[in-house]
Amino acid sequence: MTLVYGVLFIMLLGIPATLLHELGHILAAAMCGVKVKKVGLSRVGLYTVREPGPRWANLCVSLAGPLFNLLLAATLREVAPTFAWVNLMACAYNLLPIPNSDGRRILALLAPERVVATAEMPPARLQNRLV
Repeated sequence: MTLVYGVLFIMLLGIPATLLHELGHILAAAMCGVKVKKVGLSRVGLYTVREPGPRWANLCVSLAGPLFNLLLAATLREVAPTFAWVNLMACAYNLLPIPNSDGRRILALLAPERVVATAEMPPARLQNRLV
């Protein structure tokens, strides 16, 4: 039963880690002059909707959430090691290049514009373009 409580405790620590992650995005957007339109909750977690900004601002905002988790992990590792570990895992997970993740957005923003445009093109049009 102790294992179940431990897992539940770690899962509950994910809630403030996620809230702080989104706060990192919101603070970065405010500092970059990008207006945040909405913060919400979906079946996959919290999300932030913002106006499109310049490429550099979008990169800063996308990096801010995972970096805030990393900062919390480094700062709290002695005081709250479990919460620090949860934040470290949140940072790592959010940097994975999976659909709708910060990692995918960061990679797209770092890629040359021509590569991004080609990657977003439907396969049939892409084949015609390469021929």
